[in-house]
Amino acid sequence: TVATTLIQKGTLKVGDVFVAGETSGKVRALFSTDGKTRLKEAGPSFPINVVGFSEGCPAAGDMMVVAENEPLAREIAMNRQRIAREKESLSYQSTLMQSVTDAFTGEGKIRKEMCVVVKADVQGSAEALTRALTELRLENDESYVVIKVLVSDVGEVTKTDVAVASVTSDTTILAFGTAATMAAMDDARVLGVPIEYFSIVYDAIESVESRMQEVLSPTPEGEYVGSAIVQEVFNIGKTGNIAGSKCLDGIIKKGSNVRVLRGDKILIESTVKTLRNFKAEVDQIETGDECGIGLLDYENFEPGDTIESFVVR
Repeated sequence: TVATTLIQKGTLKVGDVFVAGETSGKVRALFSTDGKTRLKEAGPSFPINVVGFSEGCPAAGDMMVVAENEPLAREIAMNRQRIAREKESLSYQSTLMQSVTDAFTGEGKIRKEMCVVVKADVQGSAEALTRALTELRLENDESYVVIKVLVSDVGEVTKTDVAVASVTSDTTILAFGTAATMAAMDDARVLGVPIEYFSIVYDAIESVESRMQEVLSPTPEGEYVGSAIVQEVFNIGKTGNIAGSKCLDGIIKKGSNVRVLRGDKILIESTVKTLRNFKAEVDQIETGDECGIGLLDYENFEPGDTIESFVVR
């Protein structure tokens, strides 16, 4: 791992042991920021690239401090990691308690998650994009959508990233200022995992918000064929409730796929079981026809509901 740092005090030398945020390491090499000059040491106000992080990568803004020895540096880093885990656990517990409270009070909305994998050219970009994504929230009267970041890391999109994204459906990989390996692109095509490339944070946010809107209010599948408005509901003994309706446009056929809408909410998708025009059973109705519609396993109609017919190609 290579990190860029600006020396503020003292001198950093090759061989120095250090701590940076939740990581530690030993300086293996120092380079100028253009990567052309190898250095033995660097002093104040001198930006350099540092090679030698033992594992992971520090966060942008973390202070890099020289330690007396490697055991001490590792201990400090491990303590910081423990504190970070405890903070993350407390945040998770708080979110969980709020979800449970909402569920029992009946005041909570349905929570929907949209998963993403974030890869960026530098740590600062990965953190900025991840922070912006986790703050996004779209909602309507019944539900809300938030973003769950499965991975936030630096470097090219790899086969591992694609494998992680493929575990949850509809997960998108966001590549910010970076590319994907050929192997990753091949796997993505096979597994149907979309990889989107961005160089501006706003563009990435706008794309994710568009997907969130689709998760919040999915576009119904199928090709529209026709619709009818429910005018009155009749109870026909053993047959159950029949929707006395008028065909608004197109056609509705017996046995066709339909969805029942109340306002902009889809109540159910079903199949036309019975279709009557006056007292006669018919195979289809057309624009302007009045009819009685009975659906398979559904009869909770209300006047004003829309019965929309569609065909899945």
